[in-house]
Amino acid sequence: MKMMRLIAALAMPLLLTGCLLFPGKFTSTLDVQRDGSFTFTYAGELVIIETSTPPAEFSASGCYDETTYEDRTCTAADLEKQRKEFDENQAASNNANKDIADFASDDSIAELVEQLKKQEGWKSVSYRGNRIIDVEYAITGTMSHGFSFPMVDGGAGIMPFVTMTRRKDGSVKVIAPAFSSTGIDGYLVGLGGMAGAGATDAGKPEQFKADGTFIITTDGNILTNNTEEGPTTAAGRSTLQWVVNSRLDKSPEALIGLAAK
Repeated sequence: MKMMRLIAALAMPLLLTGCLLFPGKFTSTLDVQRDGSFTFTYAGELVIIETSTPPAEFSASGCYDETTYEDRTCTAADLEKQRKEFDENQAASNNANKDIADFASDDSIAELVEQLKKQEGWKSVSYRGNRIIDVEYAITGTMSHGFSFPMVDGGAGIMPFVTMTRRKDGSVKVIAPAFSSTGIDGYLVGLGGMAGAGATDAGKPEQFKADGTFIITTDGNILTNNTEEGPTTAAGRSTLQWVVNSRLDKSPEALIGLAAK
C-alpha cells in the first residue's frame, strides 16, 4: 500500500496532463553482483496512455435558512449564485493548468524523446507513432544509493517500472510495480477518475497490458521472491524469471543478500 501511495504521488504531474507512461511489449534484465554493482536493461515499448476524465458538471447544492439552519427550497437567485461560483472555480482550475503541456501531443512526445536521448543509458529512442516509443536502455552502476527506471530529466512524474533499494543489512529489495497489468489496473482505479483510460477512439491505443519478461540474475543470496518456479542455479549464479502479462497478478519482487559491508 505504501508503494502504491508513493507511485501515485510520483505520477500526479502526468495525471494532471491526462496521460501516464507505461511499459508495452518489452524484455528487461537486471544483474546484481555481491559487491553491489548491477547492470539493468530494458528493450521494448514505452506506451503513453490517456487518462482524461469527463469535464465536471454543475450540480446544485441544498439550501438552508441562515437563521434557523433548516432546509428550504432553493430560489432562482440561489441557483444562479451557485452556478456563478461553479463557473469561476472551473475557470480558475483551467487557468492554473493552462501552462501544463499536453503530454500526449506529437510535439510533446518529440520533446520527451529528445530528453531521453540526452540521458545516460538510453541507447536508442524513437517514436513509432500511435503514442508508442521504442527504446533500448542499458546502464551499469553500484548500489550506493537507490535506483529507479525510468527517470526523466526535469522531474516529470513517471510511474517507476523497476526500483532497487539498498537496506542497512546490505541486502537489496527489487520491486517492479509496473510489470503487473492487474496491479496497474488497480493503480489507475486508486488514482480515481480514470474514465478516459483505455479509450479506443481512432489513433488511440487500447488500455495498456504489459507483455514481456523480467529476468534477475545474481551471485548473491536470494532471500525472498514471488516467482512461480523459484530460482534456478548454475555455476554459482541464481536466476529469477517472470513472464509479465495480464495473468500476472502481483508485481515482481525479490530480496537479494549481498556481501557483508
